[in-house]
Amino acid sequence: MKQIYKLIILFGLFPTAFSAQYFQGFDSAAMPSDWTIINGGDPETWRTWEAYDTTFNDPHSGSHFLGLQYRNTADDYVISPGITVIAGVSDQLTFWAKNRGAGLTEEIDVKVSTTKPTAEGLNKTIVKSLKPSTSWMQYSYDLSAYTGQTIYIGFYSATKDMWFVGIDDFKVSGNISKISNPNFTSVSIYPNPVKDVLNIENKTKMTEINIYDLSGRLHQQEKVNTENVSIRVKNLPPGNYILKINEEAVEKTYKIIKE
Repeated sequence: MKQIYKLIILFGLFPTAFSAQYFQGFDSAAMPSDWTIINGGDPETWRTWEAYDTTFNDPHSGSHFLGLQYRNTADDYVISPGITVIAGVSDQLTFWAKNRGAGLTEEIDVKVSTTKPTAEGLNKTIVKSLKPSTSWMQYSYDLSAYTGQTIYIGFYSATKDMWFVGIDDFKVSGNISKISNPNFTSVSIYPNPVKDVLNIENKTKMTEINIYDLSGRLHQQEKVNTENVSIRVKNLPPGNYILKINEEAVEKTYKIIKE
């Protein structure tokens, strides 16, 4: 039977939205009161941890982190409070994530609701089947498509009998790919829109480049080991895509248009 834990203080029906930058470090033994947990599987679900075991015993920062451990039935959501997306203020999502083991990797979907913090409301996908590495890695996603809207951001897992995944330092802030940040402004992506060959010039060495459509489906993956690369995208259908660039411990996300 589905269990829904409403960890929110109700003002009317749903929590008051944050209209500026938002940060949650999960640094408490109790879940934040304004987050929603939906447990559609067994009794185990998302909660905060100091440590999982002697190997996974280090939050990315602070004293605790958000985590989910394996069970044979999984259908688990954890959903942020409402956040109003403002251009240059709160249009970038970043968080850190880590898997316990490489052989039994937990997968998570990052989803968005523009209506309410429910499973049904989370009908938009930022990224599907994300498999964090076995060391803390930062993930960044552009929220500018939701500018002017109040959104709820959810992490979803349906993996069974895997191991453990942790999330820490959840942050919604100004889009760092658009402001003076040397880690992002050092990337040059051209031409954009692109017809045939996409050129990527980066200040630091890239390890992997992935191109997703807006539903989260992977269309193209390139393993690289260089600062500059040219990728043939001629066979991509015309449309909007998400370009993800992986470096050592950072994943950068950009929008590209295929003509």
